[in-house]
Amino acid sequence: MLTFTRRSGVTGNPTRLSGAKVDHAGEPGLRWENFNICPHCLANGRLVLVEGPNEWGPIVSRSDGVNFHLVLGDRPIFYPARLATGTKQMMSAGFWYVHEANGASTEAVVVILRRPPRGGTPLLHHLEAVADKLFEKLKKSSRLPSIYEFDGRQLHQIVH
Repeated sequence: MLTFTRRSGVTGNPTRLSGAKVDHAGEPGLRWENFNICPHCLANGRLVLVEGPNEWGPIVSRSDGVNFHLVLGDRPIFYPARLATGTKQMMSAGFWYVHEANGASTEAVVVILRRPPRGGTPLLHHLEAVADKLFEKLKKSSRLPSIYEFDGRQLHQIVH
């Protein structure tokens, strides 16, 4: 599971801690990727350490460095969990995001992956593409619908 660790009273140079240049954090439009120290939070006076999903893989995260961040919350799971045929053709992935326009509260969005790659690097690239699409949506709106589906190219809102 993904955890956020908030630290106040930061000592040392946060630029060196994050591996990213914080002096660019004030420039909206830049896309920060796969960070473990959130540039958006640093720009807003907070230090948040992002820890990746346990034993699954690398951190998948995005931020504009000022207004929001988005993070894959855990490894994707098969969806639905069981089918009568025993085949598993879909997965779901949960993302968490924080947008300053929402009072910095943590929100969640679930993405149903239709016919995703079965694992490894191809699945990671698939999740990176989803994160890129959600990043573009968060640049335009502070709130996302709670559920989408991704067909490998496009992200579609599911209305329920």
